[in-house]
Amino acid sequence: MCPPPAKVNTKGAPKKPMNRNSRSTKCDPSYWEYVDAFHSMQNSNSSVRHNASSSEQPNPRRIMPMLDQFQPFIHDFIHNIVDVKADENYGYRSVAGLLGMGEDSWSVVRNHLLKELDKFSEDYIKLFGDFG
Repeated sequence: MCPPPAKVNTKGAPKKPMNRNSRSTKCDPSYWEYVDAFHSMQNSNSSVRHNASSSEQPNPRRIMPMLDQFQPFIHDFIHNIVDVKADENYGYRSVAGLLGMGEDSWSVVRNHLLKELDKFSEDYIKLFGDFG
């Protein structure tokens, strides 16, 4: 056996050359800049008045399973329903699922909540009362 004639890189995908100007000082927009731009576009579009004879129909509401288990007055406020495993962590599982983390990431949500409660415990005691 003999060694390869040139060193072979075995890690990672092959790198593509950047098309950006090497002297550019502009960075890519952050997620929040994209969101702000989207909302400003939505607001400018919503300022256009529609008259009563407009042919646009309101968007039909998405059919959600188990929506009938909630009182009818609250249906307009429900945007998504996640059916999670029924165990002692189902509250954390539902929050993790709705955040798009997957319900198995419930421990991350629980740890973040515990850190939040510890960091601002005095504020929460003022707001909700003492532990007992």
